[in-house]
Amino acid sequence: MKELFELSFSPVNAFLSIMSIVMLLYWLLVIFAGLDPDFFSIELETPDADADLSTIDVDHTADRSGNSDGDGFFHDILRFFHFDELPLMFILTLVFFTMWFFSINITHYLGISSPLIGILLYIPYFLVSLFVVKLFSKPLIYFYKQLNHKGEEAIDFLGRRCKVVSKVEKDKMGTVELIVKGDPIKIYAKSNNDEILMTGTEAVIVNESQDKKYVYIEKFEY
Repeated sequence: MKELFELSFSPVNAFLSIMSIVMLLYWLLVIFAGLDPDFFSIELETPDADADLSTIDVDHTADRSGNSDGDGFFHDILRFFHFDELPLMFILTLVFFTMWFFSINITHYLGISSPLIGILLYIPYFLVSLFVVKLFSKPLIYFYKQLNHKGEEAIDFLGRRCKVVSKVEKDKMGTVELIVKGDPIKIYAKSNNDEILMTGTEAVIVNESQDKKYVYIEKFEY
């Protein structure tokens, strides 16, 4: 135990050890003080819809200025690693603990003591940790959605009018905005036919995808 403590707080591993402790203290606050798990979350400019389109965060809607060119490669990366489906702090906790585990074992067995080399190794640790977390967090997404920590009610989107925020096509997902109980929310959408719906187009929701991650829309005819 003494050896593990000394190794954890050596110059090579001290940062990751401290960050792991900070993550642990954060979750203790969540459990015992009722702190919102999303308190430090970063809101993406993409919709906040989950796997069943039922827990959209209407209190922290992203900037509604919109981007007609879509969400971009960076947001695709965030979605790939489930930043849009799990709390940011949950993912960061798993990342830091995984990095700490790698760092402790590699520095111990390879005898790395140089702080510079140790810090440079943070880069591959981080990249590998993201994929490890993606793999092991996937089963947790379902349970997190079922937990529905904010107590939001399921929303029936079918038949609702909306406005296109970023271009929607049949084979390319975009975003739409609609008003639910006075609050603006954004969700993912595809065109229900071959028509391309540009930013600002009024539309109506006519169906949902089988995995319930997005809806199908058609241009609203006045």
